[in-house]
Amino acid sequence: MRINRIMLDAIAADLPTYHRAKSSAGIYCKHRIMAEHHPLRTADQEPKTAEFASLNAAAERRAKECRSAVMPSLTHLNFRDYDRVYEPSDDTYLLIDAIGYDVDAMEQSEVDGRTLRSNMLQSVEIGCGTGTPTVYLAKRIRGKREETSSNNINKNCVHYVTDINPDAIRIAKATAESNGIPAEHFEAIQCDLASQLLDQLAGKVDVLIFNPPYVPTPDEEVGSSGIEASWAGGSNGRVVIDRALPQIARLLAFPHGVAYVVTVDDNYPEQISQTMDELYGIKVVPWLRRRAHNEYLTIQRMTPTRPFQEE
Repeated sequence: MRINRIMLDAIAADLPTYHRAKSSAGIYCKHRIMAEHHPLRTADQEPKTAEFASLNAAAERRAKECRSAVMPSLTHLNFRDYDRVYEPSDDTYLLIDAIGYDVDAMEQSEVDGRTLRSNMLQSVEIGCGTGTPTVYLAKRIRGKREETSSNNINKNCVHYVTDINPDAIRIAKATAESNGIPAEHFEAIQCDLASQLLDQLAGKVDVLIFNPPYVPTPDEEVGSSGIEASWAGGSNGRVVIDRALPQIARLLAFPHGVAYVVTVDDNYPEQISQTMDELYGIKVVPWLRRRAHNEYLTIQRMTPTRPFQEE
């Protein structure tokens, strides 16, 4: 049931962190859509190997231990915008928690964090929606840069976001601007997946972010350029994910590039891990894992073990 949008607009204007607290009220929450397709998990979605089951368990522990990331401000948006673009929900929160977990760890592993910031020159978010994860990443990097008062750290860092939905491109730009990210460090491109960046950024992307349309739907529902593109994933929720995997492998920098990809168990993530390893030498590890409604969300952390080679 939809709640009073005027009331929520007022609350959102007063509480910048409101969006994180209201996931259960999300109008276009993927998990509510998923519940219409299958209310229960099936036995064949369980890991086939003890190793992957152990990785899932470790990811659940990691998700409980990590601190909650602070959401970027979204007070520039209203609920008419969320009729056109996916509203941040549990998957978004887990995604930025995973990014924040690694940023925290990398900063603590360096005396002043300089290596992390100087190495991060390009990030890409596929299917950006509001742009929340990339803006979170950009703010973390920018904030630490300002702490050092160094003009030489990340001065060339560019965050690219893509989406097939033109409203998402407009809204992501507004999110970056509202959160103080300079336009020269944030480039939004309307395209299918990362198709317009493959030649330009092949082997150069330090951080890649992808919250795909993972909801299992009929295949004919895949391919919209509207808000439906944010959830309709086709058979096993894998149609768009499978198209994106070779692009992710091609874009990641070797050896330090890392991708954060959202999955649910319906997507058979263990198969994704095997495919990425066998075809591209990409190691896939369940990194953070948390229950949301009737599903488990997992952030799959992908890192290259060798330079990309065309199939």
